[in-house]
Amino acid sequence: MRCFNIPVSPSERHPPLVIPVFYAHPRLRLLKLFTLESPMPSTTFLFCAESGYFEGQTVVAVGCLRRFGKRLADAPVLVVTPRYGPSLAHDTMRSLEKLGAKHLYKDMKSEWAWYPYMNKGFAAQLADEYVETQQIAWLDSDVLVVDEPSCVILNDDEDFACCAVDKNVGTSGPADPNEAYWSALAEHFRVPIDSLPWVQTEHDNARVRMRLHSGVYSFRRGVGLGKAFADDMQSMLASRISYSRELPQPGDDVALAFSVVRLNLRWRLLPISHNYEMTPSSSIYRRESARVAKVLHFHHALSSEEESKWFLDELEQFRPDVSDWLRTRVPLPRRAGGVRALLVRRILRERRSVQQTKHIKSCRFMVQS
Repeated sequence: MRCFNIPVSPSERHPPLVIPVFYAHPRLRLLKLFTLESPMPSTTFLFCAESGYFEGQTVVAVGCLRRFGKRLADAPVLVVTPRYGPSLAHDTMRSLEKLGAKHLYKDMKSEWAWYPYMNKGFAAQLADEYVETQQIAWLDSDVLVVDEPSCVILNDDEDFACCAVDKNVGTSGPADPNEAYWSALAEHFRVPIDSLPWVQTEHDNARVRMRLHSGVYSFRRGVGLGKAFADDMQSMLASRISYSRELPQPGDDVALAFSVVRLNLRWRLLPISHNYEMTPSSSIYRRESARVAKVLHFHHALSSEEESKWFLDELEQFRPDVSDWLRTRVPLPRRAGGVRALLVRRILRERRSVQQTKHIKSCRFMVQS
């Protein structure tokens, strides 16, 4: 049995708990019991994995956390598959089990399941229901924890923490072209636009209304954020309020910002070191500033030989230990599972693309490119 070494206060100590978790083959739905010995860990790391490319990403992401996360390396990990699709490959399941990660499958049926980021909201909702730790830290599968991500641990007076990296589709106020988009959504969510808190983005030093970047964030279990995030993402889509024709739905982090405000959560910004973009084309990446990064966000940079080589060569300059560990694990496999899984993924992709196209045709576009 894996023991978790994160220190907790005496008030957090509990007797051993037996927690039911659906351990996850979609067709078998076996109920597996596992025991957490006291003291309970403070934070569960949450990932989402669906059949295909995400499988290899997730295994590497969890492995990197285990190898370089220091005091958080042994924290519990929950990997969620929240939408219909092929089962994760047996090799993926074995790798996750060896890493001490638990897997949860549940098909969160929704008319908005076609939305690429809908799995993130559903995963947060399910984790809030099943996890027993006080806090949950979400990590996109395309990130590498290369040092202890201590800032994701919430203080007693905090409910939520997330990065604000750059302005992107955010708004700086009434004169900003993006204000119409945020104002329309604020009206939809019945949130006064001026109640959206101002944040200062780290990369471009812009003052914007609650512009978050949801690749890495943490929240307190039980405050309702998981369900609110999933509900607000679906409500955002149902409103037919879209950003522009070129970028109809900018991302899930817009809905996440409104969830935090609607719930009146106590929040804190994470430093950019906890969601540091590292790709060949990034305007953010600088080798000197990357030296202090705790979490590297590589997006698709590890899917090809050429970009993987660039990533490893750069990493060698400031984290040779991580580069050596990663070298035999990239490029990441583009496919997982057999022919049947490939065919089902292709059918789902085509079906969801048709649904997305139909939805976009019914939208109101608030920003003219």
